[in-house]
Amino acid sequence: MKKSWISRVMLLLGGTLITSLLFLAVISVTYSSFYKQSVLGTNNGIAQNWATSVDSRLNTIYEHVYDLASTIFKKTEVRRDSAAMNYTIQTELQESMTFKVMASSDVTMFFILDTEEDIFVNATSRVVTSSVNAGLKAFLKEYAPTDADSVSNKKWSVVNIMGKPYYYKGLSLGRYVIGAVSECATFAPEPYGDNATGKRTCYVQYEGDNFCVIGDNSTAEFVNFDKRGDYFVKGYAVSTSRLSDSDVGLIFITKPQGLTISGRIASLFLIVDSALCVILIGLLVVNLDKKVRIPIKELVIANEELSDGDLDYRLDVSDAGSSEFEELYGSFNAMSEKIGNLTIESYDLKIKREQNRLKMLRAQMQPHTFLNGITTISNMTYNKAPEEIRKYISDFAAFTRYMLHTATDWTTVEEELKHIDNYVDMQKLRFPNSIELSYDVPEEVQASKIPYLILFSLVENSFKHAMTLVNTMFVKISGEVYEEPGFKGIRLTEEDNGNGFSAEILEKINNPENDEMFTKEHLGLTNVRYSLKLIFNRDDLLRLSNREDGGAHVELLIPFGEYEDETFGM
Repeated sequence: MKKSWISRVMLLLGGTLITSLLFLAVISVTYSSFYKQSVLGTNNGIAQNWATSVDSRLNTIYEHVYDLASTIFKKTEVRRDSAAMNYTIQTELQESMTFKVMASSDVTMFFILDTEEDIFVNATSRVVTSSVNAGLKAFLKEYAPTDADSVSNKKWSVVNIMGKPYYYKGLSLGRYVIGAVSECATFAPEPYGDNATGKRTCYVQYEGDNFCVIGDNSTAEFVNFDKRGDYFVKGYAVSTSRLSDSDVGLIFITKPQGLTISGRIASLFLIVDSALCVILIGLLVVNLDKKVRIPIKELVIANEELSDGDLDYRLDVSDAGSSEFEELYGSFNAMSEKIGNLTIESYDLKIKREQNRLKMLRAQMQPHTFLNGITTISNMTYNKAPEEIRKYISDFAAFTRYMLHTATDWTTVEEELKHIDNYVDMQKLRFPNSIELSYDVPEEVQASKIPYLILFSLVENSFKHAMTLVNTMFVKISGEVYEEPGFKGIRLTEEDNGNGFSAEILEKINNPENDEMFTKEHLGLTNVRYSLKLIFNRDDLLRLSNREDGGAHVELLIPFGEYEDETFGM
């Protein structure tokens, strides 16, 4: 016998309490460590995001510089012994750089320097003062010719211009140096978590030099710039990162604020919290028993009564104990009522199916079928055709056996086609040269299950309405695996070359809202439609139309699924 859920809950709650006490014992030791790790984790995330942002933004500026180099290469000669670019090209490049500066807020200056002549074309950001602009020009005219990379080199360097660090990139293209400078402070990370991690200080490293980009540069006195990773020093959190494929390093420093509560206060809080948890656990057990265990027990009893056949058993919603179980009690009562109604409907449906079975059998097995067979045999005796008589009697016997088959309501497409073949052979003996039958049904479709006599009814309908003794009647049966929205199964098609269907018949049988199931005209088709409705509970599985070149076109859709237990009759 399984243990009560209460003992299991108490065991779990006891374990929870012991775990809380153990946590209380180690919290004083680990509290500070966890806090530092949290700060370093935040710091590291900011440093890595800073590096990623700088990489991305500098790469965008490089693309602009590369585009300027491509323009120069297309517009003018770049060999050192060639002539300098003319004024028109200079003006065009000036406009291009101005547009690029306006498009990129990160750029301080784009420039083009002719190393053979005193030509310096540039465009600067609007925030750059005239004195800074002059200082940048003077520096670049002297520095750029000595530090320019190939066009494919994307590495940036850091230069000190008038006491401020700038990212610098210069591309060498023959007699020209095309490049850009951007103040490092522009790329500094946005203020983040000042209330939690303190004020920020950012350094940029390049070739042994350390440039303070923003913040308190006095931290340079104790920060170990050669150390990598994340660490604490003199109360400061330090995180390092590097630009990809570059010698530029980034250092992010914050001064975390002190802990908001001391370890003792935290421990006292946990003790009080543990005591409250014990009290609340006891209250929880009492409420679980009253509000959960008892209502669940009532639900179990109710389900047992329902499974024993007491469809009138109902739960008192007022005893539910909570709104959730009130909904469950109400759902159970609604389910019990629905089960009772469905049981009644099931019996009614079974009666209707049996009634339909009788109607279908009477419709299919009219006495004239046998009378026509006997009359045909009698007529053959006058013609003294014993072989034809024997053949007809054999076909007629097989036809009768299949029609009287009642062991199951299902058959395969293959068996149904054999029955149709047998029926057509009988009609050919009665009416020579008046009938032609053809098939186009793949083997996988022939193996599919279909309701008994469902396809034969379509062929018999063609014989009744399309056959004449003047012209040969052509009947074609085809099949395929078919899928459309809301349907997956097989589609069987039966066509003839008769007069087709009248507009009235098409409207009557194709209309799902038409309740007039049995009519004297096309009785076989109305029987088929009604049987499909009973078996599959769908009104769209029989589709009638007329062929463009004359004749009837009937589509029969049989869904895939487990329907062999259905009782319907044909």
